[in-house]
Amino acid sequence: MQDYIKPLNEDLVKIETFFNAAKKGKEFNFVLDIQPFTEHVDLHLSQLNDIKDHILSLPLMNELKFKLLVLHLRELSVECFFDKTSKKVFLDKFKAVQHDLHYLERKL
Repeated sequence: MQDYIKPLNEDLVKIETFFNAAKKGKEFNFVLDIQPFTEHVDLHLSQLNDIKDHILSLPLMNELKFKLLVLHLRELSVECFFDKTSKKVFLDKFKAVQHDLHYLERKL
């Protein structure tokens, strides 16, 4: 089960790195940087979907929370590349995803 969570945690680290670089003025190329990374994250999320039933059986997880985890990760994987992204909104989503992934890591 950890094989499903570890890649997402690694993606989250990259998301934070990209976000910090974008805030410092780095510009990213859509075809070379953004699209491949978002596809990479989508692949990891589709793999997570394979154990969805097991995740939903956990005490603090439900369908809505799972959908929000997936949605926030997808949004973060794009928003991290743009300097216009609201830092507060980004950090709120980031912390929520981080919390959920740590929970899943402990329980699975």
